[in-house]
Parts: sequence; structure tokens; C-alpha cells
Amino acid sequence: IACPNCHQIVLSKVDYSAGLLTYLFCGGLFFCGFVLGCCLIPFCVDRLKDAKHTCPVCKTVLGVYKRL
Repeated sequence: IACPNCHQIVLSKVDYSAGLLTYLFCGGLFFCGFVLGCCLIPFCVDRLKDAKHTCPVCKTVLGVYKRL
């Protein structure tokens, strides 16, 4: 992608963080009876987290993909 700040062609760096979908899956597993730590599994799965794309050169946030 072409960074709008430094005008270089870069491959964005992706950082994952827990979002609304992660917490909903955790609550759903908790209420289904997975109380002994199994309800924390969504916090280990990147596909359930929000993704923040940044430029590796100038650290500008290029975009945020929220799962829900």
C-alpha cells in the first residue's frame, strides 16, 4: 500500500487487539458452561480480534478493521 504520510510503498504491519466480537464470544462460551478457562480461548484467536494496520516506516495508522 502507498502510505499517505511518507509516500512509500510498504507492506502494512498488522496488530491485533480484543474487540467487541472477542468479548461476545467469551461471554457466549461462559454462559454455555465453559467456565474453567475455556471461555478465554477467543482472546487467543486473531480472527476474532480487531486488526490495526500501520506503516512500518513512519508508524502512521493506515486503517482499523473492526470485526463487529
